[in-house]
Amino acid sequence: MSFEFTARQDKFGALLGFGFFLVYFASMYVGGLIGSIVFDIVYGVEAASNAVAVSDDARVILVVFKRLGGMLIGGCVLYFLIRQSVQRMPQAVSFAELGFVRSSWTRCAFSYFFGLSLSLFFMAYLRELFPFDGKRTPDALEGINEVAERFTYMAMFCLIVLAPLNEEVLFRGAIYLGFKNSFGGIVSAVVVTLLFYLVHPDSYFDGYWVNILALLSYSTFLVVLRVWSRSLYPSMSMHAGVNSALIFPVQIFTG
Repeated sequence: MSFEFTARQDKFGALLGFGFFLVYFASMYVGGLIGSIVFDIVYGVEAASNAVAVSDDARVILVVFKRLGGMLIGGCVLYFLIRQSVQRMPQAVSFAELGFVRSSWTRCAFSYFFGLSLSLFFMAYLRELFPFDGKRTPDALEGINEVAERFTYMAMFCLIVLAPLNEEVLFRGAIYLGFKNSFGGIVSAVVVTLLFYLVHPDSYFDGYWVNILALLSYSTFLVVLRVWSRSLYPSMSMHAGVNSALIFPVQIFTG
C-alpha cells in the first residue's frame, strides 16, 4: 500500500495497522540476515581457529547479532512509517493518538519495577513451584550470562532498549490504534495480546503452561497500562523491566 493511497484515507484503521506488523517483521528478517552476515565476517575466522571455543556460546552470539540487526533495521523502518503516516495523514492519525504522550518518571519507574517483579515471579517462583518435566526447548538467548561481557551488553541493548521501544510502538501504538479505530478498544486489546503472543514462540513451543501464562500476563498488563496511561512510555518501561529479568541472573534477586 503506497503512501499516495494512504494519504487520501481519513482513518488509520486495522488494515494499515496490520500492514505495519507485516512490514516490521519482514524488515526484521532482512536485518537478521544482515546481522548473521556481519557475524560470519567478523567471527568466521576466529571461530575456525577456536577463538569461539564453545558451540553454545557461538549460538548465543549469533542470535545476538541477528536480533540486533533485525531490531535496528525493523525499528528504522517502523519509525519511518510512523513519521510518514503522521505527516501524510494528519486528519487520520497523530503522534499523541499513537501514544507518544509525556508521562511522569515516577509512573515509568513504577512500571519498570512492576514488570521486573512480575517476570521474576514467574521465573523464580512459579517455575520452582511447578517444575517442568517435559522436553524443554531452550530459549534463544539462554546462556547469555556465561558469554563474554561485550555480548551481554549487546543483548541488554537489544532486549532492554530496542525491543521495548519497537514492540510497544508497533503493538500498543500502531496496531492498537488501527484495530481500535476499526473495531473498538476491546477487540483491539484482544488482537494485540494474541499477536504479541504469537510472535514470541520461545515461550510456548515447549508447552510449559507457566511460560504461556507469563507471556499472556505480560501482554495483558501492557495493554492495560497503555490504555490507562494513554501513553506508550509506561508500557515501554514495564516491557524493559520484564526483559531485564531475562538478562540479569535470577540468583542476584533470589539468593
